[in-house]
Amino acid sequence: MGYIEETGAAQHYRDARIAQIYEGTNGIQAIDLVSRKIALSGGAAVGAYLDELRRTVAAVKATNDPAFGTTGERLGAAVEDLARATAWLQARLGHEPEAALAGATPYLRLFALAAGGCMLADEALAALRLAGEADAPGRIATVRFFAENIATATGGLATAITEGAGSVAAADAFA
Repeated sequence: MGYIEETGAAQHYRDARIAQIYEGTNGIQAIDLVSRKIALSGGAAVGAYLDELRRTVAAVKATNDPAFGTTGERLGAAVEDLARATAWLQARLGHEPEAALAGATPYLRLFALAAGGCMLADEALAALRLAGEADAPGRIATVRFFAENIATATGGLATAITEGAGSVAAADAFA
């Protein structure tokens, strides 16, 4: 007993140690996404998902609701960043796998931002369709905040994926 167990510091120590496992898991998931998932059915599976995301963006734009602000434009840019990065990775998987894998972690983040933003938009659109839904303004505000403040990072991630492989390879030289 004593300070460590009585104050909860031991739990913080255990939580900090588990972060190493989480980091490895994220990397493994990113590599799996790039090396296996985007190539499924010759790329048709991810292509169909991109089309689904584009339909969500079109639905947001079609509402013409000023409460959405620039949500449609920002999510549209995020989805197109994802499409551009996906095409770049797919083109390199067969003959430059190291370049593709160098972008795996930023690609996972990019995918999450585009998909997550569109999922939030789907929730807001569903709330609008439900008559008497009191939570629609809150859901719209949430997706707007996400699109205008968080999803804007997708352009930088797409650049890191498509132009950053050389710096990743150079960093390996010093490892």
